[in-house]
Amino acid sequence: MGAVAAGVYFSSSALFFSRASGLEPLEIGLGFTLAGLVSLLVPLPFGILADRWNARNIAAWLTVGAGISDWIFLLVSGFTAFIITACCFAACLRGAMTARMAVIATLIDASQRTQTSAYLRALGNCGLSAGAMIGGLALYFDSLTGYRLAFTLGGAIFLAAATAYRLLPSVMPRTASAQRGSSLTVLRDRPYVVLTLLNTVILLYIPLLNMALPLWIALHTHAPLWIASVLYGLNTVSVMLMQVGLARRVTNACEARRSIFFATLLLCAACFLFAAMAMPSEVWLTVMLALLAALLHVLGEMMHMAGAWDLSFRLAPPGREGEYQGFFNISSAAAEMFGPILLTALLVGWGWPGWVLLAIAFPAAGFVIMVLFGRQAYLARDLSD
Repeated sequence: MGAVAAGVYFSSSALFFSRASGLEPLEIGLGFTLAGLVSLLVPLPFGILADRWNARNIAAWLTVGAGISDWIFLLVSGFTAFIITACCFAACLRGAMTARMAVIATLIDASQRTQTSAYLRALGNCGLSAGAMIGGLALYFDSLTGYRLAFTLGGAIFLAAATAYRLLPSVMPRTASAQRGSSLTVLRDRPYVVLTLLNTVILLYIPLLNMALPLWIALHTHAPLWIASVLYGLNTVSVMLMQVGLARRVTNACEARRSIFFATLLLCAACFLFAAMAMPSEVWLTVMLALLAALLHVLGEMMHMAGAWDLSFRLAPPGREGEYQGFFNISSAAAEMFGPILLTALLVGWGWPGWVLLAIAFPAAGFVIMVLFGRQAYLARDLSD
């Protein structure tokens, strides 16, 4: 349910803040940037908190915080209040995501965590789509009443999602394991830090689809602009239909490594096809290239997620799942924050050479993961295959 509320927010927030709060576009952009920075900083501390306290309750209360923040937006009328509320909303939303992964680690058997994550991602995409439709209605009517109703409904949905968390079993943290040694153990786990950094590189496929590709299509190709929406819709529907099935194939560390590496090869091929859209050709051929590239992109995305979930859960020591998941969650926050400007400069600004560089970066990151986590010495601390 929280995904529905998030979909409402992300689809209608920019115009809502412009219409209802009287904020300038630059102020809104700065607010979103600062909120993105907060999203980058909060996963680790909230993950540690989930290890110390009940992860289910942490997720529930942070979801409540997201709902209340959604309602506070209705009262915001100045830049300072907007910044504070946007940062609080981002902290609660990203923190709840981290705590949810800790809940999965504590409630779900190790052999089922990847598949459970896949189910949640498929449902999340359904929720985001439904929320975007609600936000789209607000955009269609473009009235203050419509925007206020959308945000009111979004806050209520967040509170309903928090109530749903309370229906889950309550599992007390393994305090003896979690408290042994100092905090931030994950920062001294060099292979896991490297895994997170490489995962950030691979996750650039998120802003690639959301930000860089529409600009590339508009400025460098003869494809119709509407194709960007079709590609995004293809991605969403594919994840809803195929993510769970692909995740079932990843049941051990070896399969996880292979899944990630093969995913990066698919992303590499997608980059070359996206770049080829700029070549002089018939419009129908450009559209076919875009559709094929988008299909390879989403297959790579789903295979990467399945492998990444497995390794991130598998390599977290007992009692520190929240801390490790919190740190791993930084990779998605970093890709979403820095990816748009990086890929815009690299792909839209530089063109073909930028696409080639990105196409090389994907499999390079996947190969390092394949080699690093194939070392027998490191497998000694792996959970059972």
